[in-house]
Amino acid sequence: MKFLHLADLHLDSPLRAQAARNPEMGEALRDASRRVLSAIVERAIEHRVDAVLLAGDTFDSGVADVAARAALAAAVSRLAGAGIPAVLIQGNHDAMLDLGRFGPMAGLTQLTPEAPSVEIGEAVVHGMGFTTPHMRESLLPRYPAPVAGKFNIGLMHSSLDGSPGHDPYAPCALGDLLAHGYDYWALGHIHKRSEHRGERSLAVMPGIPQGRSVRETEGGSVTLVELDLDGVRATPLPVELLRFARLPVALDGCEDASARLHAIRTALGAAMVPGVLLAARLDLVGSASEIGDLGFATEQARQEAAELDGVFIEKVRAQLRQGAQPDGAAGDIAQAMRADAATPGFRDEARALLADWRSALPRDIADLLDEDQLDALIDEGIETMALRLGAGNET
Repeated sequence: MKFLHLADLHLDSPLRAQAARNPEMGEALRDASRRVLSAIVERAIEHRVDAVLLAGDTFDSGVADVAARAALAAAVSRLAGAGIPAVLIQGNHDAMLDLGRFGPMAGLTQLTPEAPSVEIGEAVVHGMGFTTPHMRESLLPRYPAPVAGKFNIGLMHSSLDGSPGHDPYAPCALGDLLAHGYDYWALGHIHKRSEHRGERSLAVMPGIPQGRSVRETEGGSVTLVELDLDGVRATPLPVELLRFARLPVALDGCEDASARLHAIRTALGAAMVPGVLLAARLDLVGSASEIGDLGFATEQARQEAAELDGVFIEKVRAQLRQGAQPDGAAGDIAQAMRADAATPGFRDEARALLADWRSALPRDIADLLDEDQLDALIDEGIETMALRLGAGNET
């Protein structure tokens, strides 16, 4: 049997932060986030799967907009027309969603604690979604025992043993999961793809199908699951339409604007993938003179991207190369800033500032200021000041 497993579509993500940073990129991302569902349906039909499994967070909130609901209804209808049922559970983001608000979707089965299993051919799919946005206990003890003589698939939204940057949502020990007796666990929640194989079971976190920011660079796929008497196999299938990438740009010896532009052009060209849009964050690595004025370098990058089909500049950052720190008083000041930033008092104040900013911002923008980004934000600020001090020192 074959199944297509996906999770974390977040169909109605507002994407305001990306649009504010680059409106053209934001519009392209919004379009890609809508169209990726059609690409997934095409993969399902192409591979003639027996069912499509959605492991939670299909929507980004419990009040999904009408357009996102309509997109899911259209996808389910198209799958049903090809004889492919869809099975869904709710995640932490869409836990409170009333999926039937606009009427039932023919061909879609929602698994719940009250109705946790559905039989599809020679397989039984078991699952239950979130009933509140924050579930701190494991759901595994409530999952049915495997059905003898059938392939058993578990559909679960969980942070498993925990992952950096993720709160413990419906945590579950990986060893307990693999020992439950199911052939395959179709997981969701963590946006990076991973596989975990036990003696007789395979658990897969498929990753986010379409990344929404530069923090989500390792998704972009769904998973084709094949079960037969030889066991279970999982194959990632690319579906992303816009790829985020962090690109280091080495500026060694680039002492003028032309050389800097050539380095930027080379980095962008190497990162391009046919048929996939690129949203690039460039890290310019060099001395203060090689990097030059960061605003000018950013404009160079944007103009170069405009000459390339389907390339956007998400952001340009400066990073002083090791050994290229400013000398003299400027170097002393930069060193003092780094020492101060490493103290507990500085970090406590920075955390308090982040909390204040997060409380005043829309959620999708506030997510860019997660506490796990604290080190990166501090480092970026220090590098920017060191670059300016270095540039002033060189003149």
